[in-house]
Amino acid sequence: MTALETPAVTAPQPARPTPHQEPLWLLRINPLLRSRLGDPDLRDLLARLAEAERVVRSAAEQCSEELYALIGTTADDGERGRLIAVRRAVHNDRPVKDVPPTAPSVSGWLRATELRRGLREEVARHYEQAADRERRTLAELLGDEHLRRSLALVSPEVYEESERYRAAVAGPDRLSARSRKSERGLIQYVTRAMVRTSPLARFTAVGIARPGPGGVDPGEVGFDGATAFPGLDRVMLAYVLGGLSPATGAALLNAWVALSPTSALDEGRDTLYFLRPTESGFQRLSAPVKGVVRALVDATVMGPRPVRSVVAHIAAQTGCAAQDAAKAVLQAVHQGILCSYDEPEDGAAELSALLTRPGTPGSALLDDVRSRLPRFATGPAADRRAELRAIEGDFEQLSQQARRPARVTVEEDYVLSPLTVDSSRWRRPLADVGATVELLSVFDWLHDVRVITTATFVQRFGAGASVPLTEHAESLVQEVSRRAAVMGESYARGDADALRGLGTADGSLEQLFALRRRVIEETQSRITKAVDGGAPDIALSAQEAVELTADLPRRIRQDPMSYGVMVQAAGERLVFNDGLPGHGMLYARFLDADRKLGGDSLPHLARRLLDRYAWDGARVVEDLGLHRLNVNAHPSILPEGLRPDDWFSLRLVHDTESDTLAVEDADGRRIRVLPLGTGHPGLFPPPLSLATSLSTGGRLNNDLLDGWHRAQPRDRRHTLMCPRISIGDVVLARRRWYGGGELASAVGAGPAEHERLLALTAWRAHHGVPEEVVVKTAFGQDSPRTLDPADVLPRRLQHKPQYVDLSSALSTRVLPKMLDRRATEEEAVNYLEEALPSVVGGTHAQEWVVEIGRTPGGLFQYEGDNR
Repeated sequence: MTALETPAVTAPQPARPTPHQEPLWLLRINPLLRSRLGDPDLRDLLARLAEAERVVRSAAEQCSEELYALIGTTADDGERGRLIAVRRAVHNDRPVKDVPPTAPSVSGWLRATELRRGLREEVARHYEQAADRERRTLAELLGDEHLRRSLALVSPEVYEESERYRAAVAGPDRLSARSRKSERGLIQYVTRAMVRTSPLARFTAVGIARPGPGGVDPGEVGFDGATAFPGLDRVMLAYVLGGLSPATGAALLNAWVALSPTSALDEGRDTLYFLRPTESGFQRLSAPVKGVVRALVDATVMGPRPVRSVVAHIAAQTGCAAQDAAKAVLQAVHQGILCSYDEPEDGAAELSALLTRPGTPGSALLDDVRSRLPRFATGPAADRRAELRAIEGDFEQLSQQARRPARVTVEEDYVLSPLTVDSSRWRRPLADVGATVELLSVFDWLHDVRVITTATFVQRFGAGASVPLTEHAESLVQEVSRRAAVMGESYARGDADALRGLGTADGSLEQLFALRRRVIEETQSRITKAVDGGAPDIALSAQEAVELTADLPRRIRQDPMSYGVMVQAAGERLVFNDGLPGHGMLYARFLDADRKLGGDSLPHLARRLLDRYAWDGARVVEDLGLHRLNVNAHPSILPEGLRPDDWFSLRLVHDTESDTLAVEDADGRRIRVLPLGTGHPGLFPPPLSLATSLSTGGRLNNDLLDGWHRAQPRDRRHTLMCPRISIGDVVLARRRWYGGGELASAVGAGPAEHERLLALTAWRAHHGVPEEVVVKTAFGQDSPRTLDPADVLPRRLQHKPQYVDLSSALSTRVLPKMLDRRATEEEAVNYLEEALPSVVGGTHAQEWVVEIGRTPGGLFQYEGDNR
């Protein structure tokens, strides 16, 4: 019996009913009105050429069969030799001088090649004019005001270059070499604005939508404008503000202190690097993390704390007197190891309030910044650079006054007005998204982390133990990291025996390993069959996908969980892009803007979080720390939150009945901690990393095609097409092509630029590659290595997907340099993926983030009634 023949899975009765309220939606819409960069006339010509290439190849196959038969029946050696030579020439797409009268298919092949030759010559004749027309299109796209404002903020140098390029294209002279050289970078920014939908300045507008009857169909939401919300890096702003009138002497006892945001711990957290102020500036120093320095790091691991709390912590940890601990804090501030603040950290504070400090040092400069931010947000792109320079100048002076080196960056969110969406049209594909999440969640490495953490805790402290969370979090994370690395190696080798002793006694780790192997074997067998047969698609039903997960260990399914799933509409189907923790992390930073625009998303989210995570009576609290990341700033959402000082009363407790870990407060009540900032979980401090890993999901690793490709013998010569994978009405994996030497040869064609376009068109026709593709990079296998940032952060984030129009003269012109700048490590592989959905002129790129959750013991689904 195969995995797909197992009985249908019936979800256990959930402890609470499925919520009647639908979850909030996050809409991402790019303001840039899209236009294909490729010249329409050239695109039509290339389409005819691609068809001619296919006809030539088909005719060549007929020739080969006919000539093969003739060669076998010809008695004359000379004639046989001529036939062999002709067959070889046809196979190699070379000219045939002596056409055998006994093989009429050769004449058909020659007619096809002649038609192709004419089309190739036509492409060569029209290439330069088409490229010039594309340059005008590129210049028009660069003139979009939203794009110009975004470039002026995030990349001033590119903005200046784009302005020069637009002027040069509009001028009478031929483009200079410098302008042509700039096209690669300009095209990458334009296509980013056309295709990618990750919030950054005005490249992408975001909106939080509440589902409900009478709302607009999400697929019909257009872009009618948005409101800009300028901001500042609050971490660095607080650092500067804290130095303008710093507390000294005894007054320091009423301040707050933390490690300076300019300091850093090395990878092993064994050495602290910091800046010590001197008369002439600053000196970069380092200190081993032991003794008092160890105590200082531990005391401030969760962010700025009251000095009196830090003093008490150091006294308790080192055994010194309180007076000596106070001196140690004072000296650490003087040395630059710690920095002081005159108020507690507050990521929800109004920015205007933070900048309003009448009668204090630097108040005039802060007033100037406050007055310029609205002008920066509403003014034209041409004025942005002046406003930014003025703000930067203000902060340069403030930094000097505070004697704290800092660059306070200006940031911008572009937020849509609140709206209501009606999900009824999409309920069927959304149901299939639930089945997709059910399958992919099997590969969420945080399941393994929870099991390993529990086993590590019990082996170290004993069953039923209770220990201070902050005191032991770092060492537990390090041991979990070590075990996870061993586990990663066991997955790479396919050796389940290496898992013994890493997990809990119920064998959940081993069961999860076996389940993953079965899922991989089943899906890879389907991929192999499709590749061998040239099938472009693999289709699983939603029921088949769910049945594959039937043996998921009870421990893994017993808790509620949700993911924020990023999807795009392609016709009536949804395309899966990614999946991250789904408890509001992806949009919490926009809730304040939503509220100011009249929305009520914040209380809606709060109710859903309490409903999901307080199901067993636990306190549900949010972490309020910034943790040195501005994207963690958000308004308070839940009634209760943890500030840095609160963490030091929490305990990590083993429940012997369920063999699980939990966090308890000082009164012994179980609490669940939710991080609601947008910062990557891999950058959390150890206590937060450990606490949240007990309750939340991680990333939905969609490694099915990558894993299949890694398992194949390496073929560096030939192009390999991998099929599209669908689950019901959800595209789980887009069709892709590993180009190999064939693609490299086409990209390297020349020396004339049009020759590369011709070679790429022939390659596309041969392998069925669409005009629009996205270049992506696959690295070695992701594994549950650690909770440490360096390992949790996926390496693929270093190489963003890049859209390419293979029917465009300019896109193919810059393609070699674009590929050269991507990963070159041995284990990294570039591939091309179909651009699905494709770029449609006159539309805006869109992506939705929808929450897919489950109740305790249940299956993942899009929850709530459409009413």
